[in-house]
Amino acid sequence: MSKINILDKEVYNKIAAGEVVEKPASVVKELIENSIDAGATNITIEIIDGGITKIKVIDNGCGIEKDDFDKVFLAHATSKVKTIYDLSNIGTLGFRGEALSSIASVSKVSMISKTENDIGYTVKVIGGEMGEIQPAGATSGTCMTIEDLFFNIPARKKFLRKPKMEENEITNLVSRLIMANPNISIKYIADNKLVYQSYGTGLYDAIYSVYGKTIVDNIFDFSFERGDFKFSGYLCKPTFSKSNRTYQTLIINGRYVINQTISTAIYKAYENFIMKGTFPFFVINLSIPLDKIDVNVHPNKLDVKFENNNELFGLVYTQVSDILFNINNTKSITLDENATETFVVDKSQLTTLDKNVGSEYKPNENFSNIQTDINNEEHSTTKDIENYESNGYYNKSTNDSSCENDIKEVDLTDTETVSDGKVIKSPEPLDFKVNSPVFNFGDYVNNNTLKDSTKNLVQDKINECDNNFKVIGTLFDTYILIEKDKNLLLIDQHAGHERILFDKFCKELENKQVAIQPLLVPYVLETNIVESNFINDNIQVLNTLGFELDSFGDNSFKVSSVPMLLQNINLDEFFDNILRDVDNKLIISKSDTLRDYLAKSACKSAVKGKDVLSKNEIDCLLNKITSDTQVLLCPHGRPIIVSVSNKEIEKWFKRIS
Repeated sequence: MSKINILDKEVYNKIAAGEVVEKPASVVKELIENSIDAGATNITIEIIDGGITKIKVIDNGCGIEKDDFDKVFLAHATSKVKTIYDLSNIGTLGFRGEALSSIASVSKVSMISKTENDIGYTVKVIGGEMGEIQPAGATSGTCMTIEDLFFNIPARKKFLRKPKMEENEITNLVSRLIMANPNISIKYIADNKLVYQSYGTGLYDAIYSVYGKTIVDNIFDFSFERGDFKFSGYLCKPTFSKSNRTYQTLIINGRYVINQTISTAIYKAYENFIMKGTFPFFVINLSIPLDKIDVNVHPNKLDVKFENNNELFGLVYTQVSDILFNINNTKSITLDENATETFVVDKSQLTTLDKNVGSEYKPNENFSNIQTDINNEEHSTTKDIENYESNGYYNKSTNDSSCENDIKEVDLTDTETVSDGKVIKSPEPLDFKVNSPVFNFGDYVNNNTLKDSTKNLVQDKINECDNNFKVIGTLFDTYILIEKDKNLLLIDQHAGHERILFDKFCKELENKQVAIQPLLVPYVLETNIVESNFINDNIQVLNTLGFELDSFGDNSFKVSSVPMLLQNINLDEFFDNILRDVDNKLIISKSDTLRDYLAKSACKSAVKGKDVLSKNEIDCLLNKITSDTQVLLCPHGRPIIVSVSNKEIEKWFKRIS
């Protein structure tokens, strides 16, 4: 007796519906994509109770002809694919011919449609059973109404989430489709309340309609092209980030998709700029030849496959990194125009100001001596700096005698040992040198008078300086205050020095071999087959970092040495971090692998808040920070420079409105 059964239409339609129609959001997605494929320029979406009770999608597309009404709800019936060759060049959002038949088999559907040169028609389908096709008054386009979803599958309906949770998922989906189709006007109504209204006026306006003013004030447009890949869209400023990934949208050939390779590449590019645990905002459009991508991976069509993930990762990472390194990362402070401030003055705390407060500060006579000594790198300036500072120019740090012309900096190649980020020995002279005279940054703080000849010399040099800074002084022994182009700049000395050290560490790690420390007791790394393959693919990179790895049985590795820089590293934690990318099958980079450890070392080696810096140390720090290529965010994402405009300060004092 035969044991193989041929399933009835009702049964296999419901099974197929389980793949295509997982939840109300799946229905909304399929209906909107059909509207887009029909050439609609206006689409309205209405839902009730998170789409469980009712979903309605209206468009002004080409409509459906009467002769096609009886085919619309048949399984594997579509107008978008004719032959097997069409599958390698899919340019429409839908193509499988499964959506409407699956939706109709688990709900009550009402469809009204009209083509441009015909009258409208309507039909109802309940649980897959089609009713009579009848004439109906309608405008050009199609109106699909889905009611009582999963009414005939109680088990599936029982596991639907609360209406508000289903609504949230639909809202998230619609927001992505608005940005994926910025030239289409889309209106979204939930429980009779307008949620989104886009007007088809471009991507920037679409982002504004979804996220509002705060987001669009912190994004910038970009585009680049490499080979078959054409990227465009919007990225967030490095000073702006979000606490989760829900602000990330990837669109490939007009289709909203989720791709871990591109998302990871962008995150890695931003990792040098944003705080740990936060994520960048982006809306990215990728155009690629249809035969270079596979969208037929899953019925939901959210996942896609590329020919070469590593090539794509490298391209995106490199290009986005270059973009971020070439934009201004200065954080600006603005006063909310609608904010009302109330100041309470405690008169008992008021004191009489010294008559000299507010007068113009000028360098003292010892300035010329310091200039001569700085230009002569072989001559120690310690004595002159001490004399200079004893006259009241700057408060003297207890560490000044060891700094001379340089701010302390750890050199990876010369340092013998580093323990918990603390340098034990650095035999080579520090290379944080002054490359230009100290008067690059304008008049410095001093109450003493200056000889006319010296004053003229200083003024000539200031006029030659491209940056034209004026150093005002320091605040709380932590922030350096500078005036530039009618802006007050506050520079965090710790964050600035930390970034300089971090960039140096990364550069040296990429370009030079590092010293290694043999382990007294080798560490054994146990992996599964996937992890083992990933380690083998990246073993050369790990070896150049100073990790000596050898095969140690099936899916096991013996670690015999570690980099000298990381001799106290927690290897369990280190390899856990390495294996996070195993699913993406990406080749790891040297600087990314040790980024957290280099950042920690830079943080501990940098000058701290409350450290009193000499004038010469401040000059050195400013020379580095103000270079055109310097990233103005610390490795942990904190801003190095905060800018307050002259206009904003005048608003504070109510001088202007």
